[in-house]
Amino acid sequence: MTIPYPGLIRATALLLALMSAALPLAASAQQSERFGDYEVHYSAVPTALLNTEVAQGYGILRSRTKALMMVTILHQGESVTGAVDVSARENDDPPREIPMRRVRDGGWVSYVGTFDFEPGQGLNFVITANPHGTAGPFQLAFRQVFHSPE
Repeated sequence: MTIPYPGLIRATALLLALMSAALPLAASAQQSERFGDYEVHYSAVPTALLNTEVAQGYGILRSRTKALMMVTILHQGESVTGAVDVSARENDDPPREIPMRRVRDGGWVSYVGTFDFEPGQGLNFVITANPHGTAGPFQLAFRQVFHSPE
């Protein structure tokens, strides 16, 4: 049996490892957009849902008012490196940059960053993913409301 996007399985596995305490949320948290041969996968989740050991391994503070943004750029199902910029804003407030850093898990590459939120707060995100090479940049936007885990 041929798996059409083995990289997608790896991205999902990494997200599930980060969120081992929240399997139902993990299944709905990851989103993606396609740009020709490229896909940009992204998710934003409260860091309080992260497994303690994994959070420590990635240097992420678990908190009820912090969230993790994770972005992976795929080219034909394999992760690729690039530049990833993320900004967030609430309504008409000025955008605030979310510093992103590259993390590797074996040969897999993703970009992670953390940001503060207030329970019930809705944020508008803009992600610009620019894979190294001749493609891109790719831009996408989404809105998400954050709630503190009980």
